[in-house]
Amino acid sequence: MYDSSLEWLRWKTVSNYTFGKDRGSLPMIADLDALHPFFRDKVRALIQVCKDKGIELAIVESYRTYAKQNEYKSMGKKYTRSGGGHSKHQYGLAVDVVPMKDSVAVWDNLALWRKVGVAGEKLGLRWGGRWRHPFDPGHFEWTGGLTSYQLASGIFPTPPKPSYYPCLDEEVAQLKKQWAAWETEQAATGRAPARYLSAQK
Repeated sequence: MYDSSLEWLRWKTVSNYTFGKDRGSLPMIADLDALHPFFRDKVRALIQVCKDKGIELAIVESYRTYAKQNEYKSMGKKYTRSGGGHSKHQYGLAVDVVPMKDSVAVWDNLALWRKVGVAGEKLGLRWGGRWRHPFDPGHFEWTGGLTSYQLASGIFPTPPKPSYYPCLDEEVAQLKKQWAAWETEQAATGRAPARYLSAQK
């Protein structure tokens, strides 16, 4: 019998240098199912809009554990100045992507990044390519106007049309449990959890 509470065991992960850059030793969650439902739909829309323009986007990282955030902070300011709990990734409200060409990540094409960034902004997402420190063109986020303090206190944003997400509270509550399970696993072992192989039995 399938148990949705174990869905986190199936989340796709990627390891360091998968996309040609040093991203630390802890694996990254690169699964859209780990994101807030409204934001997830926006990211899917961004991927489709870019695909329609001939741009293939890969998910580098979606939800990020506190342990992973702290690892980035330990790697220096070129990665982040924020410790665990102070990134939108810890609330399923941020994603890192990269354009791909012939299965190779394209990090240094500013014209291409601008096309991706503008497409995301048209969808109502905040784009890290507008930032100076750090310049982060692969980063997109949405908070519905909430601050990091509000997110840390447990308040989550409401989509512009709540009626489109009638089960949002239940879905977010389930996500929080899954995030906590992933957090416990990664903090304890420093790796991705063993895959749950018997979910369909």
